[in-house]
Amino acid sequence: MLASFEALAAAPGAYVFAVVLGLLFGSFANVCIHRLPPSDEFPEGRSIVKPGSHCFACKQPIRWYDNVPLLAWLWLRGKCRNCKAAFSSRYLFVEALTGALFGFAWWFAVVAPILWEPFDHRMIHFAVYAAFVFTLVVITFIDLDTWLILDKITYPAIPIFYGASLLLGHRWFEGLLGAAVGYGLVWLISEFYLRVRKLDALGLGDAKLLAVVGALLGWKGVAFALGGGSMIGLVIMLPNELVQRSRGKPRPGPPTDDDAAPDSDDNPSLLHTALPFGPFLCAAALIYLFAEPWFQLNFHLGV
Repeated sequence: MLASFEALAAAPGAYVFAVVLGLLFGSFANVCIHRLPPSDEFPEGRSIVKPGSHCFACKQPIRWYDNVPLLAWLWLRGKCRNCKAAFSSRYLFVEALTGALFGFAWWFAVVAPILWEPFDHRMIHFAVYAAFVFTLVVITFIDLDTWLILDKITYPAIPIFYGASLLLGHRWFEGLLGAAVGYGLVWLISEFYLRVRKLDALGLGDAKLLAVVGALLGWKGVAFALGGGSMIGLVIMLPNELVQRSRGKPRPGPPTDDDAAPDSDDNPSLLHTALPFGPFLCAAALIYLFAEPWFQLNFHLGV
């Protein structure tokens, strides 16, 4: 049976399967992104199971054929069939992004190592990569919306991905060390800024996110995520900062009243633009996830 599936692993239909699976998980990711964060009406967040999918405006249930990932948004032109309320195009983007990442994870985990890894091992690797992708997509867009990295996601994810690291063949202590370094490093940086510069530079949500990354990818994955996330953030923030300064606009910040005021002249900073750091950490962690074999090969060859 496995031999039959293995013969199809590199066929175009296998990629279609992986992308469609990613679209389905992307649709579920949208549910998690919308319902898990706390709100005034639901301080603990909402159930991701009940009620079923419904329009936010008219509250009417969405029919199954209007809930097909990607296609439904396109044929309805992003509007509710009943009341014509507009749905955000981000639903479309999250589904497409997750589908694309699942497709790439299929190639990376199942097709690329076809000559030297057994098929069952490759399928386990794909399941781990897909779960990691899904988790980071959910964390990214919740953080963008709310500036929160939820404990209800990171706390269970740490032991789950530590167990997954063992399935990938990592040594038992690597994930434990990675989780400890991920949390501890951000905690130390946060304490330094808080005590020395009186700035709350990094939240412990970022520490817990890096603990998730370290549980699967080890301390090297944490180091890359922190350094790479900082570089990605700088590349994105610096042009935006220059535009904001040229227009004389105040600093955007998290959706709270505490950070509404711009920096004063007594507390100057290079960058006035505030953005959540979690999405940059997630992007760098995904880069390391897929590039780790290349890094390891070049490290051992001394290139």
